[in-house]
Amino acid sequence: MKFNKKIKRILASVMLTGLIFAIPLNVLAEDPPDYEALAEARKALPIQSNAITDWPQGPEVSAQAAILMEAKTGAILYAKNIDERLYPASTTKILTCTLAMENCDLDEMVTFSKEAVNAVPWDGSKVGMDAGESIPMQQALEAILVGSANEVSNAVAEHVAGSMDEFVNMMNKRVEDLGLENSHFMNANGLYDDNHYTSAYDLAIIARDFFSFDLLAKMARTPKMEFTPTATQPDEFTVNSKNMLLEGKKYHYEYLVGSKTGYTDKARQTLVSCAKKDGMELICVVLKEESPTQFTDTIALFDYGFNNFTVESIKGKEFSFDSNKSGFFKTGTDIFGDSKDILMLNDNAKIILPNNATFDDLKMNVVYDTDNVNAVAKAEYTFNGNVVGYADILLNTQKTTLFEGSDNMTATDEEVTFVSNQDGKSLFLNIKIILISLVAFVVLVTAVLLIYKKIIMAKRDLRKKKVNKSREKDRIYRDESKHKSFKL
Repeated sequence: MKFNKKIKRILASVMLTGLIFAIPLNVLAEDPPDYEALAEARKALPIQSNAITDWPQGPEVSAQAAILMEAKTGAILYAKNIDERLYPASTTKILTCTLAMENCDLDEMVTFSKEAVNAVPWDGSKVGMDAGESIPMQQALEAILVGSANEVSNAVAEHVAGSMDEFVNMMNKRVEDLGLENSHFMNANGLYDDNHYTSAYDLAIIARDFFSFDLLAKMARTPKMEFTPTATQPDEFTVNSKNMLLEGKKYHYEYLVGSKTGYTDKARQTLVSCAKKDGMELICVVLKEESPTQFTDTIALFDYGFNNFTVESIKGKEFSFDSNKSGFFKTGTDIFGDSKDILMLNDNAKIILPNNATFDDLKMNVVYDTDNVNAVAKAEYTFNGNVVGYADILLNTQKTTLFEGSDNMTATDEEVTFVSNQDGKSLFLNIKIILISLVAFVVLVTAVLLIYKKIIMAKRDLRKKKVNKSREKDRIYRDESKHKSFKL
């Protein structure tokens, strides 16, 4: 007998209730963990970001680990045990959806294998798909993010990589590529496995990629979705999200970009969320919480971030302090005069400032670890040792007139770099032309030296021949003189 998906979900709930009442009394007699006391104890754990001098003090949260990161700059505004390895539960699915989005078209059909369906325990979160059914990838992603459907996560993983094992390899390869040191995945849905873990920091970095997809973010803030019958999926039913931050829910957060919940007995409540306000995009991760504080703590952290920090552009400010003092961007006095700005900072770069700080309170260090192939390095901005943003350091490659007042000498090559002089005028140099000219000069000098050497050698040979000829004449003269003397 085949039940539709709505009835199957109801039956699962009834079975769970029946199982609870069927548990022997001696099992129920065992004291369960006092989760409320454990949560209260976690509040006392140190908040590392609160130890930063003059840093805004963040709220106490009952999560074992929590982070608030600004998405664009990577600045960490709040940190509590952010590198501790913990179980992510269904927040794992943000990585599953990211990989699917990157590798598939939305109209591709995802077919459910028996393994994808049967691998989910009866009490695991699912929408009730049956083996042999198919739905479009877009609908599958929405089922994962709205309904936290484990069987759909399994089917998507098999579709993307061919098997769950290969998809897990993709997940861990992404972790490696991102340079994350405290994450390892064993499945696509987050069901408990002792070797399936992550950290608040790692999950925030993974979330940056996830929330960069507008469609995924939209799905992750959708409170419900409707399934209608098709030729490959015969049922009509509604899936409702259990995320209380979404519109119409108890803890709706008006600035929410998207959010994904998670829960297992070992992981407890987990939540990854993103919110945007006043040009600042914040990612919040809380791990190992009790309901409903995963929602209230996330709101408290978002409010802390938006109320205590602002986004600042570095444009027009990059030479106002250490960058100029260091001499890194200056050539000094040279053949072009006292020049500067051989390199430039990315004008679009932003940093995050505490409200009680100014740009002059920051320090800038040059670091050479950059993922931008067009950058020679990057400027790292810190406030009392805490990184608040980066700016790529680039060769200045602007299309401009080669010399001031010249109408017909225009540099259009991207390899043009310029030196700004103190009077505001600029002399532009084409690196390609300089290199070609330098090579030509070296070749010319080498040729001249070779010719000069040949001339010198020729003159030396000529003198040698003259000397030898003179010596030969002298020898002949001596021989003739001896011969005459002998006759006499």
